Amino acid sequence: MSQAYKIKLYRPHPGQIPMHQSTARFRVATCGRRFGKSFMAANEIVKHAWENPNHLCWWTAPTYKQCRNIYELVKRHFKGAIKSFRESPVMEINFLSGGKIQFHSLEKFDNLRGFAVNFLVVDEAADVKEEAWTAVLRPTLSDTNGRAIIISTPKGKNWFYHIWTRGQDPEFLQYESWRFPTSANPYIAPQEIEEAKASIPSDIFRQEYEAEFLDDAAGVFRGIRQCVKGSFEEPEPGRAYVLGLDVAKTTDFTVLTCVDVKTGHVVAWERFNKLDYTLQMDRVETTARKFNNAKILMDSTGVGDPLLEMAVRRGLDVEGYTLTNVTKQHLIEHLAVRIERQEISYPDIPVLLNELDMFQYEITRAGNIRYNAPEGQHDDSVISLALAVWARKDYGPLLIPVDLEEKKTPIYENERAERFARLFDDED
Repeated sequence: MSQAYKIKLYRPHPGQIPMHQSTARFRVATCGRRFGKSFMAANEIVKHAWENPNHLCWWTAPTYKQCRNIYELVKRHFKGAIKSFRESPVMEINFLSGGKIQFHSLEKFDNLRGFAVNFLVVDEAADVKEEAWTAVLRPTLSDTNGRAIIISTPKGKNWFYHIWTRGQDPEFLQYESWRFPTSANPYIAPQEIEEAKASIPSDIFRQEYEAEFLDDAAGVFRGIRQCVKGSFEEPEPGRAYVLGLDVAKTTDFTVLTCVDVKTGHVVAWERFNKLDYTLQMDRVETTARKFNNAKILMDSTGVGDPLLEMAVRRGLDVEGYTLTNVTKQHLIEHLAVRIERQEISYPDIPVLLNELDMFQYEITRAGNIRYNAPEGQHDDSVISLALAVWARKDYGPLLIPVDLEEKKTPIYENERAERFARLFDDED
């Protein structure tokens, strides 16, 4: 039956050709975002299934959704070569030639023990537990002398890094490995990569776009503890201060951060919850009045909106900041740069330091960067600090004394960063 249909594979771009030409049993690639690693591996697994009747091929990935995306891609692009497919109890595509591909998430990898597989792809391997490879996936290839492609964007130097290094060592003859940065994809405009480099922290860029293995997975904030200095301070006459206010939502906390405009130091910090709006605003007003009628920048998203109105009625100098994926990206990346350059400082506040440490990002399939606390954790202190540091921009160049009688001119980030952020949308 396979002779009745000639399978048509894609035309790889130059960056993808080395992997396709390799005859190594284990091919390992660390790839920048949007390089085309999944499509490259999908063509390899389809080619193997088509050319090898009765072979069992597995596509594996950390989550069901990631497997489903490739399952749908193969169905769509190779529908003329498909004999049948099913989605339950496991996603499976059977080809006219007799080969087949099954798609397995590795969320419960123990369920995959005991199979014999001829060809295996491990997608986003850096997000897969090491035990899934060593105790489950690798043994499936032993009886069949099967082959594997292992691809991922790096996440520090975990097991994926160690197996990648085998492909760089001539003693491991069965392995070959490559580093493919985003720039190796000629369909990604160079200016877009430059936009990304200008607008995101350097470690994130090196990991996500340059496909570099860093000593630790790139966090959002770098140099957190280098900024721990001094203690809380009392206000000085004639000094300008700004307040960042993140308002509690359900189980979260309301956090108020006060920053000295001249020094960039956090001089006051409060965190509280389970207070009604009036009591919350009483505490905010007390702090704002104490620190020379400090300007307030507050999250006005959702429940923050009525507090914004209350603050205006009380005559406070207040502005709202609506958090969306794009505006939150601006806010967080501005804070990350200030921390990395040690242009701000704060006392030893354990809750704040923990939230800064834990704060994370994800890059969606559309290339969007999303910043959030891990599931079950809080980011109120991070947002409050970010709002205060953002409000400080309105007072002119950083770390230069301010003449309060002069007109305040907002200082904005590099225009390239602004344009890059506008490329993002709210879709995956």
